[in-house]
Amino acid sequence: MKRRIRLIVCMTAFAMVMTTAGAFACTGMYVGRDVSKEGTTLIARSEDQGSGAYNKMFKVQKRITKSGRYYKDTGTGFKVKLPKTTYKFTYVPDSSDAEDGQYPASCTNEYGVAVVGTVSTEVSEEYEKADPVKDTGKGLREAILPGLVACQVKSAKQGAQLLARLHDKYGAEEWNTILLSDKKEAWIFENYGGHTYCAMKLPTDKVAVFGNQIMIGTVDPGDKSNYIFSKNLFSTIDKVGAVKEDGKYNLAKSIAGFREEYSNMRTWEGHRVLAPSDAGDYDNDKFYPLLYSPDEKVSVTQIMKLFRDRYEGTKYDMSDAANATRRPIGTTRSSDVHIIQTYAKLPTDACQVQWLLMGNAEHSVFVPSFSGITDTAAEYKVDGSAASTGSAYWMFKRNATLAQSDRKFLSKGTKDFWSRQEAKENELVKKQLKTVTAKYKKSKTAGRAYVTSVGKAAAKKQLNNSTVLYRALEYTATYNDNDRGSDKGKVTFTRPVSLKTYAQSKGFKVTVKGNRYTLKKGKDTFVLKNKAKSVYKNGEYTDDLIYPVYKVGKTVYAPAGFTGYLK
Repeated sequence: MKRRIRLIVCMTAFAMVMTTAGAFACTGMYVGRDVSKEGTTLIARSEDQGSGAYNKMFKVQKRITKSGRYYKDTGTGFKVKLPKTTYKFTYVPDSSDAEDGQYPASCTNEYGVAVVGTVSTEVSEEYEKADPVKDTGKGLREAILPGLVACQVKSAKQGAQLLARLHDKYGAEEWNTILLSDKKEAWIFENYGGHTYCAMKLPTDKVAVFGNQIMIGTVDPGDKSNYIFSKNLFSTIDKVGAVKEDGKYNLAKSIAGFREEYSNMRTWEGHRVLAPSDAGDYDNDKFYPLLYSPDEKVSVTQIMKLFRDRYEGTKYDMSDAANATRRPIGTTRSSDVHIIQTYAKLPTDACQVQWLLMGNAEHSVFVPSFSGITDTAAEYKVDGSAASTGSAYWMFKRNATLAQSDRKFLSKGTKDFWSRQEAKENELVKKQLKTVTAKYKKSKTAGRAYVTSVGKAAAKKQLNNSTVLYRALEYTATYNDNDRGSDKGKVTFTRPVSLKTYAQSKGFKVTVKGNRYTLKKGKDTFVLKNKAKSVYKNGEYTDDLIYPVYKVGKTVYAPAGFTGYLK
């Protein structure tokens, strides 16, 4: 069977612009709480675009009670009537000038429901003919679905049920997958055309990683407790030719028909990384199962790392020029990546921690915020597509762009810098859990005020760190820029560290006078100066640092390992 992908593409002269809707992209992930190191349910997704420059924001929609409202797809004009009261929820929208809709992407609401979506999928040409998608402006799109659900449900199952009703009533313009979770359970919803779909309750002892492909496998049409089927799903499958295994319908094989490397290799990579004992070599034709048991319990930091995966350690490693055309999980074209952790013991209003990364995962940082927040940092709300030094997206993305311009020399130091920040944020979140509960016991107002303040503090800290990193990375990238046609003269970037703190940890006594920093250890005295990279030992020049000492705010920075020069 042949496949058909519906893309929204606008071509002008030799330029091609692909919006969120047009990019056949994104990777989805799930970790059940029983196989999570933290004991939390995780749903996650990378939002991948047609180009590397795509501004996203992070906002909070307040609770509203007002009749006669609609959730409008501003890209097509399609709209859905809303209930009188809609709930507070967080969301990650496109910049408004993209003019293709909101694309809320990752949502958490005040009833502890998280909605992530979508992951675009594909069906066979035969299946599309049997259940065609709606014409533009006549049906549901990714552009509104996560927010439309998050604003009006109180559980993940209600979210799946609402999606079913919406698809029954309006139909869909696209094929896609949505993940939902709450304190009790998680669901996956796949739609296969204008009006056919399947929702499935996800087991708590399994994990999933998948590319842009239909993933639900064999199902029992009689199992109504763990599934929600559209009324005409099985009759439609029968019409195109059902694939059955042990008497059960295999949805993926019946509806999609076959696999392709673009998506299937990412799905396999999830198996290889999380369950290597059972993954085997990559098989392009294999229908890898959606759900499987990991070899060991999975941490949130492992999922962060998996979103950075470019097939390292395999023959498909993207660092090999021969693999340049492959599609990794860690693509450079991600506009954002979101991981939502649900803590069953936290107050429902703030039971989720969203780890939001702006830009692409390989060289950016995941920043946490609890779902009970009522506001976000100003830098998260900068609208417009133009590059802006005040925009969170651009502040993080510019570092990734530089690091990726010369991975051999700039990548490792950038990754080292951000991995340490993520480790610190992860430990801080663990310490904040008890305080969150205590604040909410006092009142919802107190709880929300606390989680909003710590969310903004985390953002402020990492935005400042993005500036710290950029100052050092920009210098090193520029220093290495040459036309020799070789790597001669290039230096390997190392992460910036606090000069004073780092030196003291190595046994140096540090004194500061103006722009002069004196470090003493034993009989030797070393001097460094702000905005300079020369190192002086006992009054004589001895060496150069790889980039100059510099100051951001009140802190002075130098290359990690700089004490190695002090010999």
